[in-house]
Amino acid sequence: MPAVRTTIQPDVVLEVSDSEYVDLQRQGLLVEDAPAAAPAAAPAKNPAAAKSKE
Repeated sequence: MPAVRTTIQPDVVLEVSDSEYVDLQRQGLLVEDAPAAAPAAAPAKNPAAAKSKE
């Protein structure tokens, strides 16, 4: 039985059957664990905000 986290309660780990897992995945309700080595994306710079600071 897979242990999963859902988007409804991401801090709670649930044990689900294989069929429940497939159903939750199909509905997009599973929290996908990001790889630990993935760097965070830099925030997009707003050119209008940059000009207003000058």
